[in-house]
Order: sequence, then structure tokens, then C-alpha cells
Amino acid sequence: MKVLLVHNRYQQRGGEDAVVDAEACLLARRGVQVQRFDADNDAIHGALASIRTAANQFRGSRDMRQRMASALNQFRPDVVHVHNWFPTISASIFRQCKTAGIPVVHTIHNYRLLCVGATLYRDGKVCEDCIGSTFRTPGIVHKCYRRSAMGSAAATAGMLAHWAMGTWRRSVDRFIALTEFSRQKLIEGGLPEEKIALKPNFVEPDPEPGPGDGGYFLYAGRLTGEKGVRVLLDGWRNSPGLPPLWIVGDGPLREEVQHASVTTSNVQWLGMKTSEEVVSLMKHAKATLCPSLWYEGMPRVVIESLAVGTPVIASNIGGYPEMIVDGESGALFASGAAGALLSRLRELEQRAAWQTMRSQARLRFLSEYTGEKNFSVLLDIYRTAMYPATCAFPLPASPGTCLP
Repeated sequence: MKVLLVHNRYQQRGGEDAVVDAEACLLARRGVQVQRFDADNDAIHGALASIRTAANQFRGSRDMRQRMASALNQFRPDVVHVHNWFPTISASIFRQCKTAGIPVVHTIHNYRLLCVGATLYRDGKVCEDCIGSTFRTPGIVHKCYRRSAMGSAAATAGMLAHWAMGTWRRSVDRFIALTEFSRQKLIEGGLPEEKIALKPNFVEPDPEPGPGDGGYFLYAGRLTGEKGVRVLLDGWRNSPGLPPLWIVGDGPLREEVQHASVTTSNVQWLGMKTSEEVVSLMKHAKATLCPSLWYEGMPRVVIESLAVGTPVIASNIGGYPEMIVDGESGALFASGAAGALLSRLRELEQRAAWQTMRSQARLRFLSEYTGEKNFSVLLDIYRTAMYPATCAFPLPASPGTCLP
């Protein structure tokens, strides 16, 4: 079986890039021949380049169309699996694959099909103004794409053109939603319900459980407003008696986090760490904190934490309630409310619940987020895309290769 894995990498590597790399290796280890079709945004600098790229979403660049044609002709994949296509690759590749008669699966990691900013988040809160809006003018008015009205208008026009042409209904055989929450949002936004499968992210190889003996809480991720970093800083600033908060990551709020680490005795900023170092820190943490204010896709950090047996304390928003069994593998609190977070932490401290929750977190990982289970689900999705009538083909029997 041959899969062409398509992904437009981000300028700053994030969880989505890591998920694509992991999925390529997951397939290759189990006998699927994988070839990567990658692009990046490195050439997009300045307002004019952003506008030009956004305006190119309908047809795509000639160079990209030629690259895709060459990949399809030479590799001859059984399935094209698209992750991120924006902005350099463009959604024109879906029609190109359809014309070539090759089934297409599209994993949707964000809300770009419904929101020009891709996040359903604006001005510090969740925003769904463009869902159900015919022309999606709120995204243009509020400059939701790179803070540019012209860029937002161009990107919105390109997206609406694909909706009008039926790209999402006719040129994609199966969509993959990461959570039931996102699946319902996509249906609400107009995607055909019968084409949306559910498949979470995963972690492989298994990092094995840790002891949880470090006595600190851990945040690992981008230092941005929508990630809820200020919720943590506010909480610890007003609660000197809390166990230490260790923060890993970098981003726009770096200076605020640095300041907090100097002025608040129980806050420590560790800067950037490798993924291996983050997992090691997780193994010793009391809990991993995810105070997001927006509808995140499926943060890999949550699955890594469950895998090492560390409970996750997260906002009660988006897909988190599906990933975390409240009171067992972690705990949920009202999004944006530092007081609610502190109340949950104190409650768990009083119950001395951490060790019991560690075993439940580990069991949650084993039941839902292993590579083996994920491969089985993904293969079924490929089956339905390739053979919708019979849904049957021989399974790969020998190790495959992961081609560049």
C-alpha cells in the first residue's frame, strides 16, 4: 500500500508538524510505503507576500501543481492523505487528485475551513461569527488573517470559492476529525456528516510511566494568550503556597513569563526544551496543566502526559472533556477562571488523589491513544476511501519505507 502524505509545515514547528512525522513513521513501521510531499511558509514575509499567497488559494501556484502532478505520476499512491495545505500548497490539490482518480483523506487539525484565522478565537475569546455566515465578512472586518484586511479578504474569497465549487463535498473522500467536538463543529459549518471519521492523535513509541515525584506542576507549550498562560500566572501570583509551576516553551508572552519567574517565588520558566526533555519533565510532575481559552485540536502534550501516567488539569472547553475523565485521569475547570483552577488543585491536594489518578491516566492512554490502535483506525479510514463499496483489501505484511 502506498500513501502520499501531504503537509505544509509551519514557520514555527508545533504539535501538528510532530503529529504528521509520527503518522508517517507509524505507517512505515507497519508495512505501508510512505512518501512525503512537504512545503513550507518560509518565503512568506511581509503584508504583500501574505496577500499574494492568500489570493493564490483558488488555483494554487503553477510550480506546486507541477510538483503534485510529478509526485502522483511517479509514486502512484493508493491514497493521498492531506494534513495542512495552507497557504503554500493550496486546496487546489484536492481537485488535482480527484481528476487523477486517486482517493483523498484529509485530517483537519484546525478550523480553517470555517474561519479565516483557523482558530475560532478573536480578541481573547471564542468567536463563531463566521460559522453559517454566507460571505464571512466578520473575519475580513476584524482582519483575522495575519491582521490584514486585504489578506483576510483574499483568503476568505479563495475559501468561499472552494465551498462554491464543491471541493469539500466532491474532491475529498474522507475527512478525519480529531474529536467529536470538532466533528460537530465541522458538520455545523457545512461538511457532509457521512464523510467525517473520528481518529485521535497518538504517541508511539510508548514513553512508559514515570514516578510523579517532582512536586511541581508543568505547563509545556507556546506562550500565547489563547493557550491560557496568563490564567496560570494570575493563579500562582495570588497563591504563594501552591507547589511550584514549571513553564516550558516560548512565544509572544515570553517577557511576561520571565517577569513572573523573577517576581513570583514558585514560578520557574525553563525556556525551550526538546520533546524528549518535556516527556522527562512530565514523568516527574504532579500534573500537566492545559488552561486553553480556545478550541484546541488535540494537543499532543495531553496524550504524552497520559502516556507517562501524569494527570492533566485542563479547561472545560473544546475537546478536552473527551480526552480527560474528570476526577479520574485528570480534572477540568472553567476556561479562563484562575480561581476555578486553584479550587480544583486544592481539592485534589486535600484528597491526596495524585497517585490514583496516575494509574487512571496511564490506563486512559493504553485504551485510547496507542500507535497500534491508531493504525487500525487509520487503515479502516483508508479502506473506506479506496473501496467504498467493498471496504476490503489485503493488509501490508512487511516493513515499509518512509521516503523523503
